[in-house]
Amino acid sequence: MKKLLIVFCLLQLFSIHSLNAQAKKDAATTLKFGIFLKKIVPDFKENKFYAEFYWWVKFKNDSTTSGYSNQDFINLQYVNGCETPNDAFTSEIQEERSLGNNTFYYTGYHQGSFFFLPNFSNYPFDRQELKIELEHALMLDEELHIVPDFASFRKSKMSKDFYGISTDLLTNPSISLKIDKSSIKQGGCTYNSDFGDPDFPANSKYSRLTFSVSLDRIVAPYITKFFIPLGIILFLVYFVFFIPAEKLDMAAGLTVTSLLSAIAFQFTINSDLPEIGYLIYVDKVFYLTYILIVFAMGESLVTFYLDSSENEQKKQLAMKIDLYSRFIFPIIFIVFSFLFIS
Repeated sequence: MKKLLIVFCLLQLFSIHSLNAQAKKDAATTLKFGIFLKKIVPDFKENKFYAEFYWWVKFKNDSTTSGYSNQDFINLQYVNGCETPNDAFTSEIQEERSLGNNTFYYTGYHQGSFFFLPNFSNYPFDRQELKIELEHALMLDEELHIVPDFASFRKSKMSKDFYGISTDLLTNPSISLKIDKSSIKQGGCTYNSDFGDPDFPANSKYSRLTFSVSLDRIVAPYITKFFIPLGIILFLVYFVFFIPAEKLDMAAGLTVTSLLSAIAFQFTINSDLPEIGYLIYVDKVFYLTYILIVFAMGESLVTFYLDSSENEQKKQLAMKIDLYSRFIFPIIFIVFSFLFIS
């Protein structure tokens, strides 16, 4: 009997705890957030992007019971904003009105820059994701949930892959980048600090909303900017395999000139990118080019040595090496150029 009583008490305690947790969740105010992006300009060298967009929020609030004013609820902040003032949202408000039943609507316009970390691993076949992240400055997750206003997005009849994107951005892409898709997601962020406030928990969790725009680089401009010049350099090196073995000076001149040109060209290409601590696609292609140039140099020396001997078999071997190299050289470059794309 005692065991049954203990089990019954434990079940009651668990039920009370669950009800309290659900009550806290239900007590949290839901703030619906929407965005309409008009302009976005990435600056890859500074790890920033400039954006202009309209935003709006909708929420219910009875200040007599919640203890918060409407201004308290819209005290949002851009997590990755650059030099964004603390009162950014309140200073951007263009319109505010009541929708009835204690529901309020605010809208504003933002112009500013945001930090992001570009990934150039596959440059110039890279995809970049630019994010606008926001959360409340003070209210914890148990007090405020920031959620996407999907109902408003669906009214626009835009594809869900382009929610919040202006048609001007989709129909008039920049010369080197195009918008692949957008997404808006609700999430959270936990800070392992009470920020010195004795009333705060040791780990503070805030509701966070993230609006992401994925950009694909248009490869066509880089065909003329990167692949054609590099192809010309490799084509000059390829001539080495057609030069008579005894013309070592001519072969050496072509390979050395091509090597110096490739080095200078790599510096020019990398000057368009920020300082990064990892190898990117173009670096791998350049290193492959250096290896092939050195291979052509070594092949010229070997064939010169074999051809200069009086042995007819060695001369025949020199001709075979030249013939095989004409096939091996382009195959190695093409195969590895595709393998380098991760």
